[in-house]
Amino acid sequence: MIPALPSSSSGPRLFRAAALALTLLAVPLLSPAARAHTNVIPSETEFQWREPGYVPNELLVKFKEGVGTTGAMEAIRKKGATARRMLTPDGLIEVELPPGSSVSDAIDGWSALPDVEYAAPNVYAQGFFVPNDSVIGKFDLAWNLRSVDAYDAWDIVTGDPKVILAMIDTGVAFEDYPIPPYELPNVKPGVTMYRRSPELPGPFLPGHDFVNDDVHPNDDNGHGTMTATIAAGQANNIAGSAGIAFGVTILPIKVLDFETKGTLANIVLGIRYAADQGADIANLSLGFPPLGLLRDRGATPNVLAHMFHPLKDAVHYAQRRGVILVAAAGNFAYPEVSLPAGYPGVISVGATGEDNRIASYSSFGKGLSCVAPGGDFTDLNEDHVQDAVFNLGIKPFRSSGSLANPDSFGVFPFFGTSAAAPHVSGAVALLMSLGMKKQSSIEEALSATAVNQFGTSGSHDPVYGSGLLQIDKAVLLAASGPSLKVALGAAQGPGARLTTKNPSPRGAGLALRTSRPGDVRVRLFDVHGRLVRTIEEGRYPAGERVVRWNGQDDRGVPVGSGVYFFRIETPDGIETQRIAILR
Repeated sequence: MIPALPSSSSGPRLFRAAALALTLLAVPLLSPAARAHTNVIPSETEFQWREPGYVPNELLVKFKEGVGTTGAMEAIRKKGATARRMLTPDGLIEVELPPGSSVSDAIDGWSALPDVEYAAPNVYAQGFFVPNDSVIGKFDLAWNLRSVDAYDAWDIVTGDPKVILAMIDTGVAFEDYPIPPYELPNVKPGVTMYRRSPELPGPFLPGHDFVNDDVHPNDDNGHGTMTATIAAGQANNIAGSAGIAFGVTILPIKVLDFETKGTLANIVLGIRYAADQGADIANLSLGFPPLGLLRDRGATPNVLAHMFHPLKDAVHYAQRRGVILVAAAGNFAYPEVSLPAGYPGVISVGATGEDNRIASYSSFGKGLSCVAPGGDFTDLNEDHVQDAVFNLGIKPFRSSGSLANPDSFGVFPFFGTSAAAPHVSGAVALLMSLGMKKQSSIEEALSATAVNQFGTSGSHDPVYGSGLLQIDKAVLLAASGPSLKVALGAAQGPGARLTTKNPSPRGAGLALRTSRPGDVRVRLFDVHGRLVRTIEEGRYPAGERVVRWNGQDDRGVPVGSGVYFFRIETPDGIETQRIAILR
């Protein structure tokens, strides 16, 4: 939902300000150009934004290296507190304060201890989506897939099950499982079973539920199933939609509860768990308010200095282990992205509507990486339905009087940067399925191919980042990478090289070098291994020659956009060169 984060009854000094409607944030903070491309939030969907809540009488305390468990426990005992959980092996402990303690005062006191690195409140995060539990009968299901040109990408690559995508969220509808008694109050009365979504056939890795502390991270809200389906839902499904990277392995991790609320402690555990389980990508359609917004609302400097330190440590932990983190920019319509999206190295994603303009609620700023479909409060296609992202999911949670039904599936609308982020996570998964592993190369491919028709062209734009995700072009760029050489015995390869730009709009030139005379054959194949054209065949002398292909098949028909492979056979060996045609 667009979050109205609950305030805490303890420590009122921590944040001070009156409630603020989202529209007051949205319009004045945008530049005139950005305001011209932003939709206005309807009055009936406005919310009262309150200060972020935190768990009363709790702190997350990080002890310095070398203190050890015994020393940490003794320090906690001397403060009259209790250790609830050892969160990380390097000394982060969830501490219960004495009854009636002020969290704000406790931060100051604990931070001053010589053995303590920092102390932070156990702040609540929210999933960044707008709830709507209406079952939709008439809608444009696939506008989001067209917006990012996903269909052409699937002609080149689909998800590789070796790629592991962690969904750190409210859980995922990944199994048929009896609802435990302690979770029954969180779902619709009378519902007794979690069900596996027909849109999520897997494969899955064993996950974890950090909210209920068990190994069944099922979805009791709907948010996590929606984000997982956008990222990796199956193609040719009963809803008629498709996930971006269908076929990848999903690692479900539950850190948000049935109301999409989650503690900082559980989110830290979820991020670290994803890294420890070997995730390649972690999708975080959740977050905390931007630091600037908290500062505007009266957060003290000491609180701001330490508040999200555990989160930053968890992000660094995952990044050091090679996890690519993709996070929602936030629904605050504020000129600074939320955390963890705002941390260096995290791919931060804003939301667009069906017109490809920035969504009215989407946060933005210099930390924004790119934008992707998240829907908005418009009806540009005149189907009498707001322009949401649609997918099959469980009947979602809407309020305490309308709990989720994890035993019932339907097509529901989904708004928010929560919906935008999994489009990018899916795109990253497709690039990894092609063999691209380095985050810098993946980000370069996404940035170089994004389109920015409304923002500042040729440079990073604070409202659109590098622009709107274009998956087909990113995949084409990745697929047209380094050539693959196959040596025959000790012979040197033919030394073929492209003489034209790649991708190319109409054909290619190929320079060949042979060390001795003999038979030469050059053929072109598509990504499915089908012969497209025999370009050259005959006996030739030693030396260098240029072979040209005009972009047509054997029938003289221009080939479509896609990736093609030259197979060059000479007396020196066999070589394959990739060429991408982008018409």
